[in-house]
Amino acid sequence: MKKIFLTFSVLLAAVCSCKADNYPDVKYGPWVQNVTETGFTVMWESSLKNFAYVEIAPNDGTPFELCDRPRFYNVIAGRRIADVFHSVKVTGLEPGKEYRYRIYAKVVENDDSAYGTDYGPERRASASQDAVIRTLDHDAPECRFFMLNDIHGNKEKYNALVNGVDKAVFDFFLMNGDMVSDINEADVLQSKVFDVVPKFTSGIPIVYTRGNHETRGREAHRFVKFCPTPTGLTYFMFRQGPVAFLVLDGGEDKPDSAPEYSGTVEFDAFRKAELEWIRETVKDPLFADAPVKVAVMHIPALRTPGSWYAQAWLNENFVPVLNDVGVGLMLSGHHHQHIYVKPEECGNSFPIIANDDTDRLEFEADADGWRIRTYDMSGTQTHAYDSTTIE
Repeated sequence: MKKIFLTFSVLLAAVCSCKADNYPDVKYGPWVQNVTETGFTVMWESSLKNFAYVEIAPNDGTPFELCDRPRFYNVIAGRRIADVFHSVKVTGLEPGKEYRYRIYAKVVENDDSAYGTDYGPERRASASQDAVIRTLDHDAPECRFFMLNDIHGNKEKYNALVNGVDKAVFDFFLMNGDMVSDINEADVLQSKVFDVVPKFTSGIPIVYTRGNHETRGREAHRFVKFCPTPTGLTYFMFRQGPVAFLVLDGGEDKPDSAPEYSGTVEFDAFRKAELEWIRETVKDPLFADAPVKVAVMHIPALRTPGSWYAQAWLNENFVPVLNDVGVGLMLSGHHHQHIYVKPEECGNSFPIIANDDTDRLEFEADADGWRIRTYDMSGTQTHAYDSTTIE
């Protein structure tokens, strides 16, 4: 009996060890944001508390194992962090180059002591296999991206709109707001945005514009945690090739005093501070010298007799500044229908395109101008625009 018990114990230990070793350490993700000319941020959420790092290698055909592979950790104020949520900033890269990344992790089994931690075996996360990211390059001859908006957590719509997209030909994936209806639960962005098509979002930089629905819910303040930017704010500027982008945040669409917000918002002050930031940022040569200038904002800055509070304010305050600095296009969403606003229609010197919630917008530009095509969920082209023929 003693021998049988011992044999059973050994087998049980082996099974438990195997299960622990093969336990999926990536629950959501990974996804990549905050891409610059010299780095990007890899993010994911684990099923268990892990100590993890990201290895980087050039995508030059050399076997990954034979490359010089710098490691990057989730570091806060000098401490490498073990957690279930991971945000690893990769630095020291070259502009316009492709890099492979892999995630390695080991489960934290006991960290009760301040002077030692027990870990399970280290292993590679399968979710990061074959993930390739290309850094930005302001000297690139062209810029290409595709855009979705107003998905509101509809996974079927999301999958249909990205179906058939060749991510290799695009510089980034622009999510132009209201990808979810609220952030009332802490993991809603992970489960409904970043993990819907993980093999896709792990291999292309994501630029996420906050929409008015991402401002709603008890966990809405966590948006900046899951969507890091070069400024640390929900508005920022970046450049890819000939195109400079102002990614703007229109906040909520109703007055701060609206009963729906229960006294929880201060978007009047937020937008005023953003306006001052715009006035300073557009002086940066990276923006000022760009042949093509694009503003991205979920709520379009148009004005009609039916425009709500925020939309009218944005038109009155943001548009004159954008006109003065030569913005040539605004890309928006919000209305769940395709809207094309001609230059000078409501004080704008540039066209405003609000994309439909059932369309994918594809953009490409070189130093001579930009071209846009939109496609519905069946892949049929629905609209086409060219900066050289804008009325």
